[in-house]
Amino acid sequence: LVSVILWIGNIDFSEQAERASVADMAVLEFVSSLLGIPANFLKTALEIREMETKHGMARGTTYKVPLNYIQACATRDALAKAIYSNLFDWLVMRVNQALGFKEGNTLSIGVLDIYGFEVFKKNVFEQFCINYVNEKLQQIFIEFTLRLEQEEYVKEGIAWTPIEFFNNKIVCDLIEAKRPPGIFLVLDDVCKSVHGVAKGADKAFGDRLTACASNPHFNMRGNAFCVKHYAGDVTYECEGMAEKNKDTMAKDLFNCIEISTNNFLQTLFPEKDRPVAGSKKAPTTSGFKIRTAANELVATLSKATPHYCRCIKPNDEKRYDLFDGPRVLHQIRYLGLLDNIKVKRAGFAYRTVYQKFLDRYYLLSPQTSYAAKLIWKGDALSGCRAILSDSPFGSDQYQVGKTKIFIRTPESLFALEDLRVNYYHNMVSKIKYAFRTWKNHKHECSNRIKNAYRAFKAFQQQCATIIQKCYKDYINVAPYSDLRMKIEPNIVNKKERNRLSIASVRKFYGDYLNIMSKSREPIRNAMGPTFNSEKVIFTCKSMVVYHPGLLKANRLQPRFLVLTDAALYLVSLKKEKGVPVYKLTRRILTSSITSCTMSPFRDNFVVLHCPMEFHDVALEVEFKTELIAWLKEKGSLNTFEFMDKITYFKKKKSKNKITFIRDDMVQEALYKKDKVRINGGLPASSQPASFEKTGFKFIGVGGGGPPRGGGGPPRGAPRGRGGAPRGRGGPPRGGGAPRGAPPTRGGPPTRGRGGGPPPVAAAPPKPKCRALYPYDPVEPDELRLQEGDVIEILEQDGDWWKGLLNGQEGLFPANYVEKC
Repeated sequence: LVSVILWIGNIDFSEQAERASVADMAVLEFVSSLLGIPANFLKTALEIREMETKHGMARGTTYKVPLNYIQACATRDALAKAIYSNLFDWLVMRVNQALGFKEGNTLSIGVLDIYGFEVFKKNVFEQFCINYVNEKLQQIFIEFTLRLEQEEYVKEGIAWTPIEFFNNKIVCDLIEAKRPPGIFLVLDDVCKSVHGVAKGADKAFGDRLTACASNPHFNMRGNAFCVKHYAGDVTYECEGMAEKNKDTMAKDLFNCIEISTNNFLQTLFPEKDRPVAGSKKAPTTSGFKIRTAANELVATLSKATPHYCRCIKPNDEKRYDLFDGPRVLHQIRYLGLLDNIKVKRAGFAYRTVYQKFLDRYYLLSPQTSYAAKLIWKGDALSGCRAILSDSPFGSDQYQVGKTKIFIRTPESLFALEDLRVNYYHNMVSKIKYAFRTWKNHKHECSNRIKNAYRAFKAFQQQCATIIQKCYKDYINVAPYSDLRMKIEPNIVNKKERNRLSIASVRKFYGDYLNIMSKSREPIRNAMGPTFNSEKVIFTCKSMVVYHPGLLKANRLQPRFLVLTDAALYLVSLKKEKGVPVYKLTRRILTSSITSCTMSPFRDNFVVLHCPMEFHDVALEVEFKTELIAWLKEKGSLNTFEFMDKITYFKKKKSKNKITFIRDDMVQEALYKKDKVRINGGLPASSQPASFEKTGFKFIGVGGGGPPRGGGGPPRGAPRGRGGAPRGRGGPPRGGGAPRGAPPTRGGPPTRGRGGGPPPVAAAPPKPKCRALYPYDPVEPDELRLQEGDVIEILEQDGDWWKGLLNGQEGLFPANYVEKC
């Protein structure tokens, strides 16, 4: 429809014998297609006006009067104006609907932006309408700020000197009054009586304005007239006013809209706004619509409580650094700000009814309140007078009206508010003093209770500390003791035992490689992405029986063994192009390991059988008992076999056999050509001793090293932190006194020449060993080992040796090192 409005302006007419006709039918047909109206109907409505003569109820005569050029142009413009106006109203309605605005909502905040008073060199109909609206708004400003306030003082009987101010009602009557007729009514009358010639209408408008000459704010000046507005004199040109005031939508145009196929156009012109058939009511003009809208705006503002923001224009040159004093003073005067300030300064800053004043300020007088409670029993007016008599200001600062109390200056009102706040402050001080007294008494009474409670709490804490220490010692002794005891029935009486396996302080730690540390990241990367979602259960270094192929002997190769809740990983370290690289050699699902086979001797070999894969694995693991315990606990291992000849699948359809031979000549297990030679160990019936308790301490050590002590009785009482005694059972070596005992007196003399000491031989070089695993000390007399450290051996005593490392002397586990 916006395009329709623009194209309607392109319709032009040609006139012959005072009869107008459309000059370009192509433009008319295009407009008709946009409107959804047949072109011939629209052409007839623009060129001919249908008139009907009717007297009373009798049937009248219908005439089709051709229009001249000016009338046709007016009809065309009226159609464009009507579509544009209704389209704008529709947009406003839709915006209100989107905002959820309802006409029934009385509580709302509105912002009215006034365009401002306009004075140009040539002022026409538009300036006249804008200045009229400004006059109406100035009138309501005067109504609210000046007249009503002064009327309230008179109504309340307040001593008041009225202030004179200019009331612009006489200017509004000049423009919109009916008797005598105002300028708008004269203009509407001219538009109804003069139809064809625009210049004739302007001349007739100027002649008829003599009806307004009696108003002192009107002055006729040739073909123009002057109106003395509140902001100053403005001269308006009569030329074109009658034409711009016309906004006539003929019935013929409404008939065309009724037959339109454009539904949106039908929505813009509802049936209630269309002329009724047979009605002789004249269409409204632009002036009538402006007067109606202005009066509705004034009625809306009268229901509200307006607040004003007056904008002052500093200069007419639109410069930011120029302040034109006379121009600003002129605006202050015509806006009525001086009169408003005079009224406010001469008036009263605060006013309220008797009861509201009494309810708020009754605290300020002892006659009306006691202990912050209202005790006044008389009427509200007497109570207000009692409060004012006790107020800190004189009687000239307030007046008592018929229904309200008036306070003159803001300072007096602030003084009342300060007194009211201070009253509560003083009451709060008294309450605080009483509360603090009670609080001190309560504090003194509660001190004894708190002291008794603290003593009980300290005793409770000491008890809890002892219990926690016992529990921590127990956990430190055997974090997986239950798991260890579960696997023992599967091994006892079936396999010879190592001393480390049956020691009561042997712990199952699981992660011996500390696989999640930063240094083990290459191993984790080699195991692939599936490892990241699995939980690590057991890790250690191991040896695997490697089968190189045909005509080559099987041999042992080192592997890093990692057991998770899902699979068992074997990772090897190989060199590729001179660079060491970790490779995953095998991944076995824990669910596929259902049985294992071991020899009856004390070796560390174990064969894990995977029936589903027909591919078993033979391992030499120092912590084999812990490995099979975890496989039984977390996996599907449920069968344990013990035999000196073990046959297993080294690959599909290919088997291998390992033979175990007891040979007391070897110290450690020796694997060669599928034969393992091993010396004897502890009897197969050996079992781990139960945990021994001494007070709140447990016999044992932390760290992960072997137990301090052998299978025999200890050489003395447990020492230090409850660790097992160092040394093997039996008397000390050499048959002499134990280490650390004082020398005996009166014993046989030592042999030597002249009774002196024997000659000292040259000391042999001390043996050395290299650390295979890292070890963290638990007791102060133990050494901290890192993998690869070289230790000088000072004393070899069972499973715990004494050595020297970096100038520090201490003990370390023997099975964590190898001699070099």
